[in-house]
Amino acid sequence: MESEIAPDAGAQAFNTNEDAVLALKSGTVDAIVVDLPTAFYISGVELDDGKLVGQLPQPEGAEPDRFGFVLPKDSPLTKKVSDAVDALREAGTLDELAQEWLADAGDAPVLK
Repeated sequence: MESEIAPDAGAQAFNTNEDAVLALKSGTVDAIVVDLPTAFYISGVELDDGKLVGQLPQPEGAEPDRFGFVLPKDSPLTKKVSDAVDALREAGTLDELAQEWLADAGDAPVLK
């Protein structure tokens, strides 16, 4: 990531997004790099004057982000959740939701 961004100083890793936001709010860092959905959330909800500058280009050949559910191991809900997601996918609802809520990254131009 540092080779793409070329910062003046080395990048600092944070244990949680909350720690990164706190460092940004306190002025410890000037900017943070997070995944795009998290960036939309942080800039729109966590920060009063947050600005999403852009997104890094997708590496060639890399698969797009995928989302999922995390359930406890051997959860009795696993089959029900899987069946529900499969039904939403087959009905085209997942694509509709993705288009409505995830596709518009117009406020996050790809950085060059």
